[in-house]
Amino acid sequence: MHHSRRFKQVAIATAVVSALGAVTAFGVAPLTQSEIPEIERVVEPLAITIAAPDPIESFAQTETIRRGDTLAQLLSRLGATDPGFLRFASADPVARKVLQLRAGRSAQAEVDAAGRVLRYAYRLGSIDDVADSQPARIEIRRDGDAFTASETPIPLERSVEVRSVEIRSSLFAATDEAGIPELVAIKIADIFGGDIDFQRDLRKGDRLRVVYETIREADSLDSAVGSRVLAVEFVNNGKTYDAFWFGNEGRGEYYSFEGRSLKKAFLRNPLEFSRVTSGFSNSRLHPIHRDWRAHRGVDFGAPTGTKVRATADGVVEFVGRQRGYGNVVIVQHRNQHSTLYAHLNEFATGLRKGARVSQGDTIAYVGRTGWATGPHLHYEIAIRGEQVNPMTAALPEGRTLDGAERKRLVRAVADVREQMLRFDTLLVARFQ
Repeated sequence: MHHSRRFKQVAIATAVVSALGAVTAFGVAPLTQSEIPEIERVVEPLAITIAAPDPIESFAQTETIRRGDTLAQLLSRLGATDPGFLRFASADPVARKVLQLRAGRSAQAEVDAAGRVLRYAYRLGSIDDVADSQPARIEIRRDGDAFTASETPIPLERSVEVRSVEIRSSLFAATDEAGIPELVAIKIADIFGGDIDFQRDLRKGDRLRVVYETIREADSLDSAVGSRVLAVEFVNNGKTYDAFWFGNEGRGEYYSFEGRSLKKAFLRNPLEFSRVTSGFSNSRLHPIHRDWRAHRGVDFGAPTGTKVRATADGVVEFVGRQRGYGNVVIVQHRNQHSTLYAHLNEFATGLRKGARVSQGDTIAYVGRTGWATGPHLHYEIAIRGEQVNPMTAALPEGRTLDGAERKRLVRAVADVREQMLRFDTLLVARFQ
């Protein structure tokens, strides 16, 4: 019985294996030539329609202004050839302001396929110079063959930043590493320039704390730029130097945290970055006339377009051209002091006789007008009408706060120092 059941299982298994073998053999058996269908090629032409692209009616482009650019050169890089636009820009009182090109700024234009300018926009005034007037945008629009020009103020967004940094090599290396804008670092060096030589006096481990303002155009994609330094504390070789911006209605100056004025009545240098190319002298060989004559001022070499700043508060006495001096600005100050700035390329927007200027205001730009062999600023100081050496003359000091003003400053300083210390605490917590 047992053997009979085992025999049936073997027989069934053998049958299954045989069946599978038959299927496998069928699956791999080759087809005969007669069984392969003939390949038939069918070629039919297909009509393909490619839609032509819509013609470009206009395009917008932004171009950075280069040193020495003319408006015609700038328009050429923007893809425009429009004599009518150039004529309008030269004749219209508002549009004419677009001729005041500043290297590094940008201009935008919308240009049609024929090279005509449909819209042109350019910003007047700098957003990184709090002494400048409110920046404005000049916009020129085409309507057929006619143009219109408009000038509108640019809304600005302001914010306050706090930074704390340790000096390892140089001031600018430290501020750059901390993300402090270069303009803020320059102003810090300017504030303490009379007390600290930032080339030789810095020590590894010196400490800088600063509160500063940043500005950007509202609704702009551009990054914010550094503006006014509101407060700064600098520990150099164990000694603390501090400064606080204090004033009313946008006008003010720097004082120590105790209320001592840091402002000198006159800046020694009317340019931020320059070199003295010719000093004050009773007799020097004139570079053009080749004769010996007095040089009653100091020449500062700098590229065309460099900002010229008023060295003291005062009232503009003269703006215009004076023979060998070329374009000139003369500012009258207190105590019968006056300053003269010559060989200028152009004047600051809105500068006129009778205008009040504050120390550090941009009043003009370096040039080579008049009797000049190259771009530079000729600078003079006169006391009661007699020129003195700007580099060595004894000049008056700034004032010191007292009474209610000093109390108000001390309260404001306490608030800002609390912000500095709070920021230091956050830094310690972050890196622990």
